[in-house]
Amino acid sequence: MRAFSAAVMAGVSTAALIAVGTSPAYASEDTPSDYSGEVLADGVVIEDIPGEEVTPEEEEEVKAPDYSGLPDGAVRSATGSTALGVFTYSHGGVTIKVPSGCFLTHSVKGSGKKVSSQLAGVDCVGPAALGSRFCNARLEFHYADTAGKTYKIKRGPLRTKCYTGTFPTYKIGAHTLPKYGKACAQLFINGSRKAVQCHFITK
Repeated sequence: MRAFSAAVMAGVSTAALIAVGTSPAYASEDTPSDYSGEVLADGVVIEDIPGEEVTPEEEEEVKAPDYSGLPDGAVRSATGSTALGVFTYSHGGVTIKVPSGCFLTHSVKGSGKKVSSQLAGVDCVGPAALGSRFCNARLEFHYADTAGKTYKIKRGPLRTKCYTGTFPTYKIGAHTLPKYGKACAQLFINGSRKAVQCHFITK
């Protein structure tokens, strides 16, 4: 998921919000993700899921999906990216600034409520590839109904290690959603939401 072009990042899908490499990690507490500002359904389900191994082919597909040769009406994956804004955060007593040039990319494959795979990751280009660090961070998938209420959250592992210019791709395999609405990838750092990228799930 490296070296995205700005043109591809402009986005296919719904995008929204904002966002922050390899050095030793400071041990951090598993700070809960802050869901303020998000409309949660009654009885929202939150699952901690470690995720699955990502193949090099899947990494490439997230970067630049190829739809050539697919007939009209074929099942297609939806891929979109959100540019992360400039922001700062604190880790291990150090203030870290994330410059512009980083992107959260999110891909969903499947048809209707049947999802065959879902991936998300973060990469940076230009000076940001060397100047951005992501520490004490996690990726999550949030699922909302057609009224915009989040009814399920699948949380990836908290990464206390710091990553420079990228953040590991998080993938989950086949599952069926109980409702139409939207599926979103969200990036949290120190429990604070820093980026969101969504795809609508429709018939």
